[in-house]
Amino acid sequence: MKIFGDYHMHTYYSDGEASVLDMVRAAKDRDLKEIAITDHSFNKIFNGLRRKNFNRLVSDVESARSEMPILLGVESNVVSVDGHIDLDDKMRQKLDIVLFGVHVAIFYSLRGFFTFFLPNVFFNSLHFVPGFLKRRNTNIVKRVIEKNQIDIWTHPNRYFKLNVVEVARTCIEKGTALELSAKKISFRPIDFEHMVALGAKFVINTDAHSPKRVGDIARVEEFLKNCDYDPRCIINLNQTWTSFKTKKESDSDTQQNQTTDTSKKPKRWRRWF
Repeated sequence: MKIFGDYHMHTYYSDGEASVLDMVRAAKDRDLKEIAITDHSFNKIFNGLRRKNFNRLVSDVESARSEMPILLGVESNVVSVDGHIDLDDKMRQKLDIVLFGVHVAIFYSLRGFFTFFLPNVFFNSLHFVPGFLKRRNTNIVKRVIEKNQIDIWTHPNRYFKLNVVEVARTCIEKGTALELSAKKISFRPIDFEHMVALGAKFVINTDAHSPKRVGDIARVEEFLKNCDYDPRCIINLNQTWTSFKTKKESDSDTQQNQTTDTSKKPKRWRRWF
């Protein structure tokens, strides 16, 4: 099994161990054709990307593009129960790809802290997630997908448990791909098969935090041995495309921007299907 690109990795601008160039060269050594640098976004309490370093990250990515095609992105976080993420429109304009994943140590809104963070941390410590909390988590993540232009939902069902198949339905509707994470897959083969049958699209990523993990998809390969699926559902598997299609949701925004202010830079959102 061979992937064309790896679209989830971190550098020392967040919690990674290496530079952009180190990750790029590791990708080249593993014969990848394209990667995305997706450091943790700004509301991650420990080792998130800091706004003061963002322009340096942009510069490093631009310099490394002489080595191979690179997409600049972030892995954003949910910050409220209403589905808001830690990424504003101004910053989105500078990105090629936007990932979203649930993480624990985040600067939440006050309501998000008490109704999302605290209940999940408490019940996770008991190794039990009650039905009401699973439904709440499901609805919050669905709102994120509905309200934001997300290219990839990373490590689905990790950390705070939810109904992954129900969220997948929203991903299909909004054109968001689900990640098969080589770090850890937190749903069952039967869930994967159900999502494939519904029409969900997937991306195999490594979530690499060091050069040695770039392109290492052994855990995904092991998982897929237990699944009955059409390989065409995995969009970076043995495929030779080099760019994403623009999201439908952005088309009207771009046209409106061009009509009202032609000096504004068009959005560069991507769509997988």
